[in-house]
Amino acid sequence: MFKTLTVEAIVDKLGGDVVGDPTISVTGVGSIQNARTGQLTFFSNAKLASHIPTSRASVVVVAAENAKNFGATTTKIIVEHPYLYFSQALNLLFLTRNVSKGVSETATIADTAMLGDNVTVGSHVIVEEGAEIAESVVLGSRAYVGRAAKIGKKTILHPGAIVLDGSEIGDSCVIHSGSVIGGDGFGYVQDNGQWIKVPQVGRVVVKDYCEIGCNSTIDRGAIDDTVIGNGVKIDNQVQIGHNCHIGDNTIISGCVGIAGSVEIGKNCRIGGAAMFTGHLSVCDNVDISAGSLVSKSILKKGRYTSVYPLSEHGAWKKNASAIRHLSDLKARIKELEALLSRPSGD
Repeated sequence: MFKTLTVEAIVDKLGGDVVGDPTISVTGVGSIQNARTGQLTFFSNAKLASHIPTSRASVVVVAAENAKNFGATTTKIIVEHPYLYFSQALNLLFLTRNVSKGVSETATIADTAMLGDNVTVGSHVIVEEGAEIAESVVLGSRAYVGRAAKIGKKTILHPGAIVLDGSEIGDSCVIHSGSVIGGDGFGYVQDNGQWIKVPQVGRVVVKDYCEIGCNSTIDRGAIDDTVIGNGVKIDNQVQIGHNCHIGDNTIISGCVGIAGSVEIGKNCRIGGAAMFTGHLSVCDNVDISAGSLVSKSILKKGRYTSVYPLSEHGAWKKNASAIRHLSDLKARIKELEALLSRPSGD
C-alpha cells in the first residue's frame, strides 16, 4: 500500500538538500523513463541520460553534479548516493503488508518445537520435532521447518520456503518462496560401474542479514557444514553445492551454479549465470562477469571474465575453427622463430 508524503516529509526522515518546491506531494514512484507527474524517480546511471529531457517526474533524487541537467520545474533532492536514497524512500512510501499475528489453526507444530514471542505462523505451515523458532519470526503459508532446524529472530520465510532438518538460519534473514535450504548434497562413489550414494550428514548454516531468492537451493554439507556468511544476498534460481563457504557481504546474481567445496571470499560480486567448478577458492573483493566459467582458483582481487563475445553465427564458426587450431599455430610460430634466430649462413 502506497503512502503519500511530501518532499519535505521525506527529507525530514532521510536527509538531503531540496532544490525546488518541498511541499510537493509524492503520489507514486517510477523509473526515469516512465515516471509521471506527481511521481518520484532517481538518476544515477549515465547510460540513461538520454531520458532526462523527456522525463515527466515531479521529483528526482540525484547527485549534485547531475542536478543541473534537470529543468527548473523538477524538484531535486540532492544526495551523494541517489539509488541508495531512493531505496530508503521506497521503505517510507510503501507500507508493509499487515500480517496476521499468531499461529494459524491449520499449521502443524510438533510438541517439542519451540516458538519464541511474537511469532507469526501462516496457514498449513509445518514445524517439525525439535525445531527452534526465535522471536518475531514470520513463517508464510506452507513454509516448512525441519527437525532440529533453527530460525533466528526477525527472519521471514515466505510462502513455500523450505528449511530442512538441522539447518540453521540467522537473524533478520529473508528466505523467498520455493527456496530449499539443506537438501542433500550431490555425493556419490562408484562401485563396479554403479553410483552409490554417500550420506550427506553436514548442515547448512546461514548467518545474519542474508536474503535468498525464489527457487534457490543450498545443499547440506557432506560431513562439514555449508556456510553462508553475514549479509550475503542470493538471487533467484541459484545452486550452491555441498560444503561451499560464501564470505560475508558477497552478492550472487540469478542462475549461478556453484559446485561443491568452493570457497568464495568476502565482498565478491558474481554475475548472472556464472558457473564454478568444484574444489576451488576465490579471494575477497573479486567480481565475476555474467556467464563466466570459473574453473581455477582466483588468488588476486579484481574483475574476471571468460565470456566469448557474441557475434553472427557465420563469424562465430570461423572464429571457433581458428581457436581449435591455436595450439598448432603456436607450434608453427615457434618453429619460425627458431628459423629466424639462426645465423644467416645456416
